[in-house]
Amino acid sequence: MKKRALMMAMAAATLSAIAQQPVDYVNPIIGTNGMGHTFPGACTPFGWVQLSPDTDTIPHNVNGAYQKNAYEYCAGYQYRDKTIVGFSHTHLSGTGHSDLGDILLMPAVGDVKLNPGRADYPEEGYRSRFDHATEKATPGYYEVMLDDYGIKAQLTATQRTGVHKYTFPKGTDGHLILDLVYGIYNYDGKVLWANLRVENDTLLTGYRITNGWARTNYTYFAISLSQPIKEYGYKDKEKVLYNGFWRRFKLEKNFPEITGRKIAAYFHFDTAQNPELVVKVALSAVSTEGALKNLRVEASGKSFEQLAEAARTDWNSELDHFEIEGTRDQKAMFYTSLYHTMINPSVYMD
Repeated sequence: MKKRALMMAMAAATLSAIAQQPVDYVNPIIGTNGMGHTFPGACTPFGWVQLSPDTDTIPHNVNGAYQKNAYEYCAGYQYRDKTIVGFSHTHLSGTGHSDLGDILLMPAVGDVKLNPGRADYPEEGYRSRFDHATEKATPGYYEVMLDDYGIKAQLTATQRTGVHKYTFPKGTDGHLILDLVYGIYNYDGKVLWANLRVENDTLLTGYRITNGWARTNYTYFAISLSQPIKEYGYKDKEKVLYNGFWRRFKLEKNFPEITGRKIAAYFHFDTAQNPELVVKVALSAVSTEGALKNLRVEASGKSFEQLAEAARTDWNSELDHFEIEGTRDQKAMFYTSLYHTMINPSVYMD
């Protein structure tokens, strides 16, 4: 009897070891606090799109002096922070300076707010509080609850497309913020020009030109929406001279196309009837046509779950070139380090 029990225990242990794949040992949260300079969000091996939560915005300077903590936000995320500003599509990992944070999206309910607000006063803007207990991060997948809105956010990616799945509270209409001003570094002065075009009620296109490490960098995008837009609008935050006085543009609704340096837009959806909204954001360094092609080739006709499983499979294939022995912690250290080596450099061509 004892021998049979021992054999069963050994068999169970063997099956457990077989079930564990390299991808299961990776913990993308490692390195996200202090000076680790990593991000916890979703990407594929060497993929351009690295879709991740950002927890603060860092101005280029304050009264002519660099902020002391700007260096801590090279990857846009600090584990110690208690709020999420939104989810942007490009990030740096392990660098000694910050940049990118292109095309930030944030789902919300209630009043429309087109500024990020401050970490200590998140209700001033569109940012939201969150709890690490609701975070889940694995290669190619990220999940969190946005506590201020009761929205469940899930992220995955292909090489050139970021895929968002937002589940809104039942019976509540929600909206999506698209902030074309936002950047991980130099929030107020990085964007040289931006464009946003509403192609139809489920498709947006545009671009923005930024001045960062690359002196003039073009990022084109195409955004498909699983639900039709009910209403939309924008605000240009740039000051303009009007009749001899400086003023800001008011909130405008239902535009066909808008350009400017400081554009933030919102889009309302009927999430009271259908609480799930899937947003697919494809990028291109070439043109909006390139972004549309990347969207069609990599993400069109595929569900969020299918794309998340494909990202997991891609990561497991890359990580499976090595086989090691050790404790679970030792394997986590090894495979997470290996994972981080496969984030950069990334593809850039269409």
